[in-house]
Amino acid sequence: MNKLIPLLIGCILLLLTSSCKQEVNTQEDPRGVALVTVDLSESRSGKLSEFFEPEINYIWLEDKLDEAQLNAGLHQIRFYGDKIYTLDIYGCKCISIFNMEGEYLGKIAAYGEGPGEFLEFDALTFVNEELVLLGVYPRKIMWFSLEGEFLRELTLIAPFGPGVFSEFDNRYYLYSSARNTGEFFIQTLNENLQDTINFLPYYSERLESMMSGRNYFQKSKQYLYFGMTFLDTIYQFHNQQLVPKFVFDFGKYGQDLEELKGLGIMDRSKFMSSQAKLYFLGRYHVSEKQLYTILSFEKKVYNLFYDREKSQSHVIEGNLINDIDEGHDSGRIFYVFEPGKVGIRITGKDLYQALVEKKKQLGKEEFENWAKGKGRDFAKTALAAKDSENPVLIVYKLK
Repeated sequence: MNKLIPLLIGCILLLLTSSCKQEVNTQEDPRGVALVTVDLSESRSGKLSEFFEPEINYIWLEDKLDEAQLNAGLHQIRFYGDKIYTLDIYGCKCISIFNMEGEYLGKIAAYGEGPGEFLEFDALTFVNEELVLLGVYPRKIMWFSLEGEFLRELTLIAPFGPGVFSEFDNRYYLYSSARNTGEFFIQTLNENLQDTINFLPYYSERLESMMSGRNYFQKSKQYLYFGMTFLDTIYQFHNQQLVPKFVFDFGKYGQDLEELKGLGIMDRSKFMSSQAKLYFLGRYHVSEKQLYTILSFEKKVYNLFYDREKSQSHVIEGNLINDIDEGHDSGRIFYVFEPGKVGIRITGKDLYQALVEKKKQLGKEEFENWAKGKGRDFAKTALAAKDSENPVLIVYKLK
């Protein structure tokens, strides 16, 4: 892997056709394909202000009501309109709804096998001011109001996996494990669930991840992107074409994927968590100015920022230093709340403990000046949520 990067760029058009009749065409995109070079010998410390706007928002998802308490595993958190939607896929199998001030509004909790109910789901998307549940079992699509009221459902024969709805071209984009079908990884349909186009054909030689794929689709403010674990390419959807957009060159640090192919699930998991070199994990965010992704190398985690305007990679080792409000230093940026807004979550109790540690570091007078000035929002939120196990969302705006 990564030894034939020049050939890879040249061969992408041949290997990854969008359907039996369509071909990938990079000429329609004036920015072309970006080669993202990763050299760990150039890793450094980094500050938040280098990559994010000088503003941090804190939103405590309040648990003043018992039904507002959230489990630890929130697989997606989405902002839409004036509401926040949190997805707990494995715990309560429910979607909790809050307003943008963090006040609890209600939830979608419809566990069951009957009409208007589900046993499992993988993702949500928003279409015409309605919430649409995808990756549902039993196989169906379910529509809810933005307040969580069940509206209708459609029973399906074929699998309908996790994905998104793209307002850029009014189409659904869905991911499925091509290992099961032997056909394509990506399926797109129009708003009426017709006019099917398939992308990214299955090859048995390609190593496939066991991940759900719910984070493989990401939006900037202008485009929809797709990036899959073990692939070294992130694609952009453009004029109903799958256009290669970013190709990673991990150089001598890259993982030879042949080492993983013969391993069983448990052995592979153990290898990847302790010995694996660099490979694309399938977690990333994109803006019109930069690409961000998380990398790991032999147990060490790195943040990678690629400046699209300067064609320059920044490999950050360790936490990102918070020089914006000097509050919490972030490790990995896990969540995309909406295009342009990303961040992390931390329990109210842990945020308050960080505030206590801050006071010890600064001393009384300096702490009071900080808490009234630069650290005001941090301190205010930490005090309000000090006894809460519910998360505080720390929201950054991508440059």
